[in-house]
Amino acid sequence: MPTWICKRLGCLIFVFSCCLYGKEPQVLIVYPQVEEPLKSIYASVITGIGHKISHTKQLELPEGTTDTQSELALYHPDKIIALGKRVADTLIKSQYRQQIFIGMVYANPSGTAGVSLALESQAFANRLAQLCPVITRVFVVQENTHSAITHNPVDSASTPKIIIREGEDMIATIRILGHLVEQEATSGDAVMVPANLPDNIFYEIAKIAWDRKITLLSNNLAHLEGGVLMVFYPDEVGLGEQLGTLANTDKTDFENLKSVNVGLNQRVAQHLNMAIEPAKLAQFSVTLK
Repeated sequence: MPTWICKRLGCLIFVFSCCLYGKEPQVLIVYPQVEEPLKSIYASVITGIGHKISHTKQLELPEGTTDTQSELALYHPDKIIALGKRVADTLIKSQYRQQIFIGMVYANPSGTAGVSLALESQAFANRLAQLCPVITRVFVVQENTHSAITHNPVDSASTPKIIIREGEDMIATIRILGHLVEQEATSGDAVMVPANLPDNIFYEIAKIAWDRKITLLSNNLAHLEGGVLMVFYPDEVGLGEQLGTLANTDKTDFENLKSVNVGLNQRVAQHLNMAIEPAKLAQFSVTLK
């Protein structure tokens, strides 16, 4: 092949590769400036995003930042992944609103695409049935602005049955929780306590539940040492991968969390006379003895 043809082909290949690279979306990940252990959690989510999006840029947003317009413009982002409520609330006010995917939040009043921290009720029921089939009914107690479980129609024949009780504020939510643990719930039931329950109230609820042998569940990992049987909490890397996958599409969905870790308190299981099969112990990411 003549030399001039080789050179011309080389130029065409270079131009073509540049065009392809230029079409790759510029994705900016914006996260809040926080201390440990939250810093490590956000880092894990960002790692997960990186598994699905090879080229990203990152911007740490200090607390108190209210105007990000000029700073965002420096990155020329095609898409923005906003992590955490504070960051999401700030960025939604910018001109990049339509390009934002949000994560690490429970509620999404803005209608922006993203991934919630909340589990879908059927997925939660299926996971619990697999790990602890003796539980036949679960009362999920939560504030209506802080939903750990989102209610979707569940097969009436499925077990366990999921019943969601919501309060308008924390005081109303505590009253609902107290009534369930003190009176309504029975030994065949489980009660999922709010993740944001004040520590002093959680202590009292856990004490009553222990005495009445009522099973407690939570999605707050810190509650595992305080008397709950199991905690269902986000797999941060998996959450990041889900966000990255969504950001690679043109979807505008706000998806429920798909990747969940489960922790077990074996001392509570023994107190409740619940035998967890050895084969199932390997499915728990955290086990307290």
